[in-house]
Amino acid sequence: MSVTVKVTPNDGSRAIFFDVPTEWENITLKHWSELAYIIKKHQNIDELKRNSISNSIDVSEEEYNTILNNAKFLNEAQLNRDIFCYLSGLDKQDMKSVNMEQVTQVINAIGILTEEYEPKGINSFELDGETYYFPSEFLKKNTYGDFIEATQLDMTVESMRNGRYDVLPEQMAILCRKSGEEYDDEAIPEKTEKFKQLTMDIVFEFAFFLTNQNQKLLKLSSMFLEKKENQ
Repeated sequence: MSVTVKVTPNDGSRAIFFDVPTEWENITLKHWSELAYIIKKHQNIDELKRNSISNSIDVSEEEYNTILNNAKFLNEAQLNRDIFCYLSGLDKQDMKSVNMEQVTQVINAIGILTEEYEPKGINSFELDGETYYFPSEFLKKNTYGDFIEATQLDMTVESMRNGRYDVLPEQMAILCRKSGEEYDDEAIPEKTEKFKQLTMDIVFEFAFFLTNQNQKLLKLSSMFLEKKENQ
C-alpha cells in the first residue's frame, strides 16, 4: 500500500498531494534506484566528513564526538530533505517553507523500505498482462550461456551510477522470458527499459534467485575441482 500525503507550505501557497510508498510492491525499480542513489550519496558525504574531521582536528575526545554528531545530524537532515524533494517533486527552495512535522511524517512512512526484504520464493511475475518466468532451477542447456552473460554484468556495478540496481533490469531482460520465448539479443534493450517499471518485490525475488544460482554453481565447481584433485 501507499499513503497520500498533503503538504501545506508555511508561506500560504497551494497544498500539494503526493503518494508515499510504504511497501516494496508500491515502488518501481526506477524510482528505488533514484532513492538508493540519494542515500548512497549522503553516506559517502558522511564518510568523507568523518575522515576530514578525524584527520584535521586536534581536540579532546568529547569535543571530537560533539563535532562528529553535529556533522552527522546535518547530513541526515539534508538526506531527509533530498528524499522529501524527490518524492514530492518540490525543489529545495520550496522545501524551505514546508513544516518539519510534515517532513517527518513522510520519512517515517517510508521507514519499512529500510528493512531487508524477505523473499517468498516466486518463479514468475506479471507485467503488462504477460507472464515472465525465472530460469528453471540449475538452468537448462539453452539458457546456461545467457546465465553466464547475465552474471558477468555484475563486473560493471562499481562504475554505474546506481550500482546493482542499474544492472538488474538487464539481467532480468536476458534471463526472464515468456513461455516459448527464445533469446533475442536485439530485444534486450527494449525489455531492459520495460523491466525498470517492475516493482521492487519482484526485483528482490529475482536478485535472491540469481544469488542462489551463483552459490549453487560455485558449490558444484568446488566439488568438481576437489574430485579432480583426488583422482
